[in-house]
Amino acid sequence: MANKIIVIHPGSRNLRIGRASDLNPITILHAVGRKHRLESGLTSYQDGMLPPLLEPNKEFEENRLQVAHSIQLQAYPKHASKRSRISTPPQQISTFNRRSVPEELPLDKDHTVKLESTETIFDQTILSLTSSEAKEYNVHFPLRRGELNLHNGIGGSMSSVLENLEAIWLHVINDKMGITPKLLSQYNAVLVIPDVYNRSHLREMVTLLLQRLRFASCFLLQDHVSATFGAGLGYACVVDLGDQKCSISCVEDAISQPDTRVRLAYGGADVTQVFYTLLRKCSFPYKECKVENSYQDATLLTHLKERFCHLNFEICGAQEKTFNVQTAKHILCYTIQLGDECLVAPMSLFHTELLNITGKLKDVRTQLRSSQQPDAEDCFDAEYIRETGRRNGREGAMMEGTMPTTGDVGEDDLVVVETFDVDTTIKNGEKEEQNFMINGQIVSLDQAIVRSIERCGNDEMKRKMYGCILIVGGGIKFGGFAKCLEQKVTLSMASYAQQRTPGVPQFEVNIVAKEMDAGMIAWKGAAIMSCLESAPELWIMPNEWEKYGLRVLREKAPFMW
Repeated sequence: MANKIIVIHPGSRNLRIGRASDLNPITILHAVGRKHRLESGLTSYQDGMLPPLLEPNKEFEENRLQVAHSIQLQAYPKHASKRSRISTPPQQISTFNRRSVPEELPLDKDHTVKLESTETIFDQTILSLTSSEAKEYNVHFPLRRGELNLHNGIGGSMSSVLENLEAIWLHVINDKMGITPKLLSQYNAVLVIPDVYNRSHLREMVTLLLQRLRFASCFLLQDHVSATFGAGLGYACVVDLGDQKCSISCVEDAISQPDTRVRLAYGGADVTQVFYTLLRKCSFPYKECKVENSYQDATLLTHLKERFCHLNFEICGAQEKTFNVQTAKHILCYTIQLGDECLVAPMSLFHTELLNITGKLKDVRTQLRSSQQPDAEDCFDAEYIRETGRRNGREGAMMEGTMPTTGDVGEDDLVVVETFDVDTTIKNGEKEEQNFMINGQIVSLDQAIVRSIERCGNDEMKRKMYGCILIVGGGIKFGGFAKCLEQKVTLSMASYAQQRTPGVPQFEVNIVAKEMDAGMIAWKGAAIMSCLESAPELWIMPNEWEKYGLRVLREKAPFMW
């Protein structure tokens, strides 16, 4: 029954969780704060809501001017005037903002968030922390850049990350959904996982669901596959732009093609930092803003980006906007002038040199094959198959990840395959990731989409994927984004095709953007899929997991393990 199924979609910033029968999931901050113990002698630890920001340098200014110049060359549509865009000089905007004085408004007590003196805090309580209050807590985000947030600091071990996941999920299930931990044995869980996954991480998360939270059963579902279900599509090139990462893959008939999967280490939070840097260059009137150690200010900048930024080139000139900053005693209402800063910031997704403001060495991750991430608990993984292949030459024909032939096998029939080279396999994986780098710079969003689609097996599939590019995720809340992306992909596709095979016919590019909240599409799809008639075949029971471990995922996972 749908009301007995809990769908969990964890993200780098937000957690979406709810019953499969719910219209919309509960969305909260995917973080936990624990009271810092002063007697430990260590300083408190806080994961930043936004990636660390570097000081803007000459290179950033040159890249900004280049993007601003390309925007300035944009002409109005045919039905409008042919004149060039009118851009307000930055000096004029900066002069206005320096003179801007905030207006004090009375504080509405109903909207104040009281900081409870509890050992563990969640969601809005964390978001309300000022820089001084944050020092009293160790604040952890269990996921960063689309994977488990493992690091050398406080709370960075695997056991600590899993403990934080357990605390956050139980908080929502118990306090928001009204389900006590003792009743979880009556519920089934669906966990939405990234398309580019780490097998050891999935093992730990299934253990968390079945042995620590004690759900009756669970199964895993890739987020891009569930997004196609949520959008009602049979196939699509799914572009998931989240807060901390952007992932792309081509999905057909509920299967994400492994060769097309890629995860880029930039997202909406990086765009927020670009926008903040541009605001400071035009004399941002809220001078006390400290996004690096204040969750209040980081939340404010994210809201300003979502409210003001767009990709509509018809909007030009200085625009007056207002925003409020809440303090302990009152609300300050600021008036600010903005020009092309609202365009330049989201354009950083297509000019990734601007994103170097959050670090130039950004990771690219493609899907590692099973031979590149063997697990000692999986006795039938690809490495085992290669190492103990049959002498009759069938080991070369066996597909990676398949089960070996059963039956009695003598010692003489087992040989070590000498041609298997781990170093070569790793180098091949690194070479695949280099396809999404140009001269050491991570590729733009449109180029990444083209390179992902071009890794499809045949022209027919490429044609289908170019014709159905589905954009999802919480980091795409910009007006005009779909239209701009469609134009960029069309240009990149033509350029890429001419470089590889001149004369190849062009495909039609079509961006699909659903009217519903793009961040909820994957959760919706997982809720739909969990209620299908074929879903019972996917459920993993606790006794199966305890007895067989990873072998169950090889048999039951709805994706190539």
